[in-house]
Amino acid sequence: MDLVYMKKSISAPLLSQIKSWQFIGLGLSGWCTLYSIAVITWGASSTLVGNTQGGCFAMSMTLAGIEARRYQSGRATPPDPLQWVTGTSASEINHNLAQVMQQRGFWTEPCKSVETDLGFGVRAVNAGRTLVFETARWQEPIIDLPHAQATDENRKKVGADLAFIVGIGKPDQDAQSYVKAHAVRLLIGEELNEIINAEKPVMTVVKEV
Repeated sequence: MDLVYMKKSISAPLLSQIKSWQFIGLGLSGWCTLYSIAVITWGASSTLVGNTQGGCFAMSMTLAGIEARRYQSGRATPPDPLQWVTGTSASEINHNLAQVMQQRGFWTEPCKSVETDLGFGVRAVNAGRTLVFETARWQEPIIDLPHAQATDENRKKVGADLAFIVGIGKPDQDAQSYVKAHAVRLLIGEELNEIINAEKPVMTVVKEV
């Protein structure tokens, strides 16, 4: 790769290998020199010198703009850490979750209006045990303790045995401690990625159940 880059650099035109800021410095230096000459001579040549000064200044500003655009175009765009969820909607997540739970032997039921209002998108039942998946807040960047507590309270309101918080967010330490001691689980990160992109059942969901 280095050899290829060197060959390209050597074969490039001379002007393309010189930074624009070097031209800018040269132009400003020439402007100052000509201005000094104009002050000394001040005679008939001052008009010509003044026009030359203006030309140097205009060239310097033009090259400065070129350098700025080259710098901006050369800057690397930082990768988007959430690129894998771009274009995904809560409805798609609900659909994929329902398919996964059906493949694992669960019966999925349409969520009641009260469940939807509380943020749940999927309700799954097996052997008399009910699971609900909160997907309405899946795009929130942080899962904190109040979020986990609210999900647990909402789980009780709809009579579910276990609630899953589905999201791209990172749980803080308090939220992680809370879900370990209550009937709330997290479906996040790589596990959510598998839900979105894969058609195979996610084994982690079964383990949590």
